[in-house]
Amino acid sequence: MLRWPLGPVVMLGFFLCGLPLGAGERVSAADLPFWGLAFDGYPITTERLQQEEKAAGLTAQIVVFFLQWPSPEELSGSAFPEESLDAVWSNGGVPCLTWEPMYHRDGQEVTIPAEEILGGRYDRYILEFAGRARTWGRPFLVRFAHEMNLERYHWGTTRDRYGPESPGNYRKMFRHVVSLFRQVGARNALWVFCPNAESVPAPSHDPSALWNRAGHYYPGDSWVDLLGMDGYNWGTSQVRDVNGWDSRWQGFEEIFGPLHLELQGLAPDKPIFVLETASVTAGGDRGRWLREALETAARWGLAGLVWFQVEKDCDWRIQSGGDGRHREIVPVPTRSVQEWIGDFVKRVRQ
Repeated sequence: MLRWPLGPVVMLGFFLCGLPLGAGERVSAADLPFWGLAFDGYPITTERLQQEEKAAGLTAQIVVFFLQWPSPEELSGSAFPEESLDAVWSNGGVPCLTWEPMYHRDGQEVTIPAEEILGGRYDRYILEFAGRARTWGRPFLVRFAHEMNLERYHWGTTRDRYGPESPGNYRKMFRHVVSLFRQVGARNALWVFCPNAESVPAPSHDPSALWNRAGHYYPGDSWVDLLGMDGYNWGTSQVRDVNGWDSRWQGFEEIFGPLHLELQGLAPDKPIFVLETASVTAGGDRGRWLREALETAARWGLAGLVWFQVEKDCDWRIQSGGDGRHREIVPVPTRSVQEWIGDFVKRVRQ
């Protein structure tokens, strides 16, 4: 979820048929990524989904939503998001659950310690959740503890302990959760490794942060089904005197290029999605940004692109700005994402 000014998460998208890729080169329908929308708040009801699509003027083939874990005092019951999964699936889409191992207490976020997860305190919760997932039966994506390379999340530890041990703790937590799903046979859950486009602290700027590279968190090919990336164009919306930092206009390829190469190197055979992305209008032409984003996504062969459809920190909603060009740029779906994900499950779960 968008909560860090230097590199928020990205979303999946579709592409305009016929956009030029280069001299004489044009995009074919087979190159188009699936388009998606990400929503803050929970649950995702059918009514809300239809209202959001109507406001955006676009159909969401992938829907990203967020669910936190319970506190230790609230562990009875799985809190499985069946209503939200049903709403997305009945609308023709594929759900992507961003599953956050944290909870709120007295208005503050509390990140669940890695030792509690690895030590089994949450096993019953995870197993019950996995059992409900297996019973639900349809494929869905699980983006567990996303953007792990941001200090803002510091999964498995407190913020002040976020450091060189964090990548190892993350790998162990990811594998532990996946193992429990496998234990109950929840093979319809597809696991997504989804770092942020920019690591914070950034190894490229801070020699003491060389540990904080996205690839260091990767749990391994046998534990991950799909790859994700998150990232945003803040344009000139942020000013140091007001926001504590100065932002600048960045194109899609500049934002995602380095991480895309790193993920390709980690797992060249796994599909890559942008699961959160958006652009502001301040500082440039957002319509052109969107066209170039979809063009790049098609050239890279991305599986999908999701737009962060939320007014938070900035008004990221794709219809904000009022010119409506996005409705011409993002095409009407021509492929079934549910058929695609069904075929994918058959391949990876053989």
